Amino acid sequence: MIHVCYAVSDKKGNYTKFVGTSLCSLFEHTNEWVTVHFLHDYTLSTDNRRMLMQLVRSYGQQIVFYDFERLFKKRFEELETNNEWMKAYLRPGVSQAIWYRLVMGEALAKVDRVIYLDADTIVNLDIAELWTEETGKNGLAAVPDKVIQEGHYSCMVKKGLYPEERYFNSGVLLIDMEKFRQEEQLLERGAAFLRKHELVDYPDQDILNYFFGKDCRLLLERYNTLVSWELTHKQENVGACIYHYAGQRYAIDAVNNFHRLFLTYFTKTPWCNADFLANMARNIHQVNRSLMLGYANFIVGMHRIIIGDEKEKDNLTKMMMLKEKEKFYTLKEFNAKGLRLETNEIIIFFLKPEEYERVKKNLAECGVIEGVHFMNGNIFLYRDGSQDAKILRES
Repeated sequence: MIHVCYAVSDKKGNYTKFVGTSLCSLFEHTNEWVTVHFLHDYTLSTDNRRMLMQLVRSYGQQIVFYDFERLFKKRFEELETNNEWMKAYLRPGVSQAIWYRLVMGEALAKVDRVIYLDADTIVNLDIAELWTEETGKNGLAAVPDKVIQEGHYSCMVKKGLYPEERYFNSGVLLIDMEKFRQEEQLLERGAAFLRKHELVDYPDQDILNYFFGKDCRLLLERYNTLVSWELTHKQENVGACIYHYAGQRYAIDAVNNFHRLFLTYFTKTPWCNADFLANMARNIHQVNRSLMLGYANFIVGMHRIIIGDEKEKDNLTKMMMLKEKEKFYTLKEFNAKGLRLETNEIIIFFLKPEEYERVKKNLAECGVIEGVHFMNGNIFLYRDGSQDAKILRES
């Protein structure tokens, strides 16, 4: 029997579907018996609970619910009272569920070993492979955080409290619960550690790294592959990995393999029903309408200058319906010409993302403002992943 654990606080009721998608991917890739331990609070709606049970039972597996609002009410109230300082610094969307892992050893008292998974993971391998891995001396195994190790900001690392090369991502954990439980009062001691060093960027992850990092066994990247890193480095092929969509790296895009992978499993869950599809269509329409209204206001009474690839000149000229006094330049021609905007001229760039970001930075240094003097034309060609993530989350 494999034991898997998720933790969710879902005030709007629209996040539990990501756990369902992760579970669907996990069940699709294993023949093992699985018990799901679902850590939640009062925000778990009757409908979401019912659909979780429906999904799990459809695969012949089992699920156990733990109401942390009831089990640890007093401790979480004291945590909130003693850490008012933290509220102003936490990132938007961070919920109380970040603390659930720190006390799950007490709730899952009869479980000897467990795999913890963040809700935003897709299991594209047999979970039994991770289950059979060894943990470190302190009972924990995790994957190094590749994003942090590439120099991205971590206050804990920058302050010298923990070595960068051993900093792990806590979205996928293999835990020997007997050893994990030996760190008593982890919630309270962890909060005190954060308060002492004023750490707020990755609260629960920093606590786990500080208390378990030294003897944690570092696993292969395939057990927690960050989709953001894959997309940034233009990796296109999905493999036998656990993919972590941290930062809401979802999009309604069947061409990109990572987005398609998520959609493949989501469409097999009870959440992908007629109501969801109708809401998603309405939300896409509203986003597109806002986009077009914004564009109309941007160009009213103005002459457009289009910057793009020479090979796309005819297509872009037709698509944007350029008028007689409006112009098309390649980026090379634009750079040679220099920035000499008339008061009634605006620029629309159709460039590769990295080129656009470079041009955007240079223009900003000249006092030229995005959304006032220029805009990214690619919003008309490609779907915005951040908008898609919001649409999927809220539908």
